[in-house]
Amino acid sequence: MPQAFITTSWDDGHPSDMRLADMLARHGLTGTFYIPRSIETGVLPDSDIRTLSSNFEIGAHTLNHVFLANTDDATARAEIAGSKSWVQGLTGKDCPMFCPPGGRFKSIHYKMFREAEYVGIRTVEFLSLDLPRPRAGLLEMPTTLQAFPHPAVNYLKNLTKRGAVPNFLLYARHGRTRNWAVLARRLLQRTLRVGGVFHLWGHSWELDQAALWSRLDDVLKMLAEVRDQAPCLTNGQLCRRQQQALTGISVEAREPVHDRVGERSTSASASSPPAGAPTAPR
Repeated sequence: MPQAFITTSWDDGHPSDMRLADMLARHGLTGTFYIPRSIETGVLPDSDIRTLSSNFEIGAHTLNHVFLANTDDATARAEIAGSKSWVQGLTGKDCPMFCPPGGRFKSIHYKMFREAEYVGIRTVEFLSLDLPRPRAGLLEMPTTLQAFPHPAVNYLKNLTKRGAVPNFLLYARHGRTRNWAVLARRLLQRTLRVGGVFHLWGHSWELDQAALWSRLDDVLKMLAEVRDQAPCLTNGQLCRRQQQALTGISVEAREPVHDRVGERSTSASASSPPAGAPTAPR
């Protein structure tokens, strides 16, 4: 039977990430939190980021949540390399993963990613079940589903921009619903049948804004129920595993988290995201 995996990732480092971490831990799941040093929506204090790093992977997300496609090369290089140094200095752990804010970057930035010695780059490509893909000397990690009720037009724009024909066909077969939890169940079942990666991602501030915590809890429970069929790994663990498969070089990675991790209980923050409904990633 083809191997299936589960991974989760969460962007922006909002204070409500601690509530999210507790929820993941309660279900025996792990994930990668992509955290910038500063962002106008508010970011976790350093002490909480260190606590988070004891049980989850912390990925780089630029220093100041900069959209790389909209800035000059010198700034982009400083944000890409500086965020890795900042994460490693704060957590005392390696930072193999980078996520460009908003998924916005250009081909020129691949060289900067390599120079900063990242292993993988997480994108905002929707509706993929693919393992991390080799590209420009790196591993590029798409996603399956965002924990947010996007209208069909957002999925279609996302896939058209990338020319992602297999993803479009997957959506045509399974995506006839605005209920993202229903879509999650269908895509998870597909992953278990054909193999690959079910990659759930999102923002904790969106979960606050749209009152999605209960629905997310249901989806995480569903993921936890199939961990015996699909191990839950961090983004970095999956990229290192794929790196080893492609090169034959053993790369050390942490074991998947299946037991309850993190006993700290944190309530949701009252911090507010930017005004207005969130837009689909580019």
